Amino acid sequence: MATLVVLRLSLGCHFLYEGVWKITHPEFSAEPFLTEAKGPAAPFFYAMVDDIDGRRRLQLVRDEQGELVRDKNGLPQIAAAEHLERLEAVKAEFASRYQLKNEQLAAADALHKQYELSVQNYVADHSEEIAAYFATLDRFEAERARGDNNAPYYKKRVWDKQQELRRQVKGWLSELDGMIEGFKAGLWRLLDEDQRALGYPGLGWNPLKWPRSEQINFAVTYGLTAIGLCLMLGFFTPLAALGGAAFMAFVVATQPSWPTIYPPAPPVVGHALLINKDFIEMVALLVVATTAVGRWGGLDFFLHRWFIAPWQKPADEK
Repeated sequence: MATLVVLRLSLGCHFLYEGVWKITHPEFSAEPFLTEAKGPAAPFFYAMVDDIDGRRRLQLVRDEQGELVRDKNGLPQIAAAEHLERLEAVKAEFASRYQLKNEQLAAADALHKQYELSVQNYVADHSEEIAAYFATLDRFEAERARGDNNAPYYKKRVWDKQQELRRQVKGWLSELDGMIEGFKAGLWRLLDEDQRALGYPGLGWNPLKWPRSEQINFAVTYGLTAIGLCLMLGFFTPLAALGGAAFMAFVVATQPSWPTIYPPAPPVVGHALLINKDFIEMVALLVVATTAVGRWGGLDFFLHRWFIAPWQKPADEK
């Protein structure tokens, strides 16, 4: 009994600290964890990352025949419509939220045109690189889809190329996202003290309207915190343990320990054949979920006594 309580508290401490650390580090993002998934389930996790390859936010402009449209200098045209729409949405949000005055609206329009031009110039300056990136990405995906070579050197080349392409497109998208934030900061400087008292525009408190990446970050951060707190307090222990086991199952699926899967785990973490520390923690959480350990030195004792036991008939009355 005492050993199971120690196990419950240990697991709870681990989850709680992970959650609290993420709360105190706002820069936390689950994206690197998802983009570096490997193994058979990797495509499932890649799909959780919004526009992971930039095909939606950076689009090649083509004519009716499917040929690239080029400008007067012979450079391929790149459309960044989504970023331009976000600039417009930010301006509209500021105008509505802060009831901008006429002079502020004029300044906001001027600033909007400036950033709109910056976005257009940026994609134009990098149009050849972006077009080359998509051509390389198309060839890479076609080659990977064939899957006709399982040699270790080939797996390494595929993985390295995939990560290189994602770093490349992330650089451009990060620059464009930075322009959106710069525009927002510029509009903030136009406000007076009374308007700023309404607070800096953020994501709001409706997670359903957040970008997918922010939804995942929120769910991971506060899900881990809640699981850890419940395990530490022995409160709804079976549900908390099952939630923790489900999370660890995702971790195991993203980084399965199997000899033929590339990249292998670094030697510093040891060597494993599927059964690694993450798998063992998942099993430990399942063990906790199937016991009454929450009632042994936990709040589940009171839940059971006040809400469950009164509905259970004594054995001699059945």
